Amino acid sequence: MKLIIQINNTDRPEVIYELPCDFEETHFKNKWLARFYAAKERGDPISEPWAFYNLNEDWSDEHTLEFINEKIDICNSMVPGLFNTHLTDINDQDTLNYLHSVFEKTHGKLDEWKTNPLFNTVLHPIAFRESLSHINQTIHRCEGIDVNTNRKIRVVYFDLPKTELYADKDYNLFTTTLEFGGVYVHYTDVGKTIEELAMVDDTYHFDVVPYLHYSADFSIKFNDSDGVARQLKEQEYIEDNREILMSKGYAPDDVRLTSGSIKIAQLEYESKEDVLAVVARCNNIYDVIIK
Repeated sequence: MKLIIQINNTDRPEVIYELPCDFEETHFKNKWLARFYAAKERGDPISEPWAFYNLNEDWSDEHTLEFINEKIDICNSMVPGLFNTHLTDINDQDTLNYLHSVFEKTHGKLDEWKTNPLFNTVLHPIAFRESLSHINQTIHRCEGIDVNTNRKIRVVYFDLPKTELYADKDYNLFTTTLEFGGVYVHYTDVGKTIEELAMVDDTYHFDVVPYLHYSADFSIKFNDSDGVARQLKEQEYIEDNREILMSKGYAPDDVRLTSGSIKIAQLEYESKEDVLAVVARCNNIYDVIIK
């Protein structure tokens, strides 16, 4: 059984490349597969299939700014004053933090948006939710512009209900080590992780939300990292903010604060350069299949 990620270019959609990945044989494999098959059975589409990070030339700084500001304008056209600023520099972390705080408060945790009257009273509910989501994902794109540490393809199914919690033993599989071609379960909750808070000075953040739920979402990474620096930064943050974390219900040794994510598969490849050359030709996630 293999996980096959199919990618193409929107200018030549008939040419489909496959990234074949072997599953990691752990107890978590079937838990993830159950969510993946649920998304397939429901007919949930891959959300934002253009989510290629630092792999092609599509997302220039100019295009990224134009895209996020267009989505801000769409949201403000339906909820005047929701965002009180635009982004003028992709490296402006303070503004990125502010924009993310508005997203968190408006969207709510996980599927809370479904019961938020705001999403039913705006003129175009689907466009509003999609624009809000696009703002959030573009914020993370801006925060991950270092090609040396953040080359990835992100695959998410936003419509799939986020119902499954990690069990304590699942956290034993968490790793901060990244391997080229490694496939890792993606963050599913809404908020900011310990990793994100440890890396930036965020005075706006709405809530500390570690990896609590999992879904069919994943990222395939195209970098190697031993993860040591990340783990040290997170531990430092936990020690420096133990009172805040305790007030949120997390003791410093809470297993839910474990660093990293779960690796579920590994890309088969012979040459990193050849893989990157293929991926650079693409800008669209065509499909994900199991065979």
